[in-house]
Amino acid sequence: MPGEGLSNIRIDGEKLLVLEDLLGMEKAREMAQAQKVKSFGGIMNMLNRPKAEDIDIVYEEKRFEAFWRVLGTARYEYKRRMTYKVPVEPMVKDVELLGTTFEAQAKTIGLDGVEHCIEEYREEKLIDAQTDQPGAFSTYLSRASRQIETTEELTKDGTPIVALAAKPAFLVRTVVNALIKPIKADQILDEQIAIAELALYFIPIYTFEFHWKPKDKRVTVSFDGATGEARAQANKIAERLRGSFTNDEMFEFGKEVANFVPGGGLAMMAGKKAFDLYKKK
Repeated sequence: MPGEGLSNIRIDGEKLLVLEDLLGMEKAREMAQAQKVKSFGGIMNMLNRPKAEDIDIVYEEKRFEAFWRVLGTARYEYKRRMTYKVPVEPMVKDVELLGTTFEAQAKTIGLDGVEHCIEEYREEKLIDAQTDQPGAFSTYLSRASRQIETTEELTKDGTPIVALAAKPAFLVRTVVNALIKPIKADQILDEQIAIAELALYFIPIYTFEFHWKPKDKRVTVSFDGATGEARAQANKIAERLRGSFTNDEMFEFGKEVANFVPGGGLAMMAGKKAFDLYKKK
């Protein structure tokens, strides 16, 4: 509403999304089998090349990793008084314009006006939900995904989700703070800040561990189910979020943000119920 200022920050687009899985375990396993010999490339030489039959897959897993997308927008509409300095030639004493005479001073005349201004801003954060650090996740935004209401849809077959560390309430506050701009205005007509999207994206990941029996060497490879590509870094899951949480529970903190006044502090409630569920398991 015009004139309400920053006391009403709207949050839309609260979503849990899972990226389309292009692989599935069977196809991912076939890809792993095709790579098992060359996966030991860093530790073998021409005289000590492993045979395919000497390498076994001794561990395999599917898991979900996640990242947050927080997209915020701001719109400021206001009016301000401004005097425009218009240059004139040295011999000009005054100028009659629109029925008003303006005295020339220092080779200029001053025209008083009121500017009607609109400023619009956009701020986006893509954050690794496991590490709380920015990541190169933009490529996933153009890929097919589907919305889910609860992570139980992902974990009902036993597939784990890597434990989430990033707090969406903190991310919202970071985006909101970036959208708060100093406005030089005499009259503010409208001042809006909104979170256009607050989404948690889940990425299917497949990991396999190879054992080269004669040398007792082990190598791990991972594949990204959303892109169908091998990952540069491979690792097995370390922590698991065993519970499930609903969309409403995950974004309950939004009620706090809706009443947020900059500088007043924001309760770190993000995902509280989800983490409580996890701790009880």
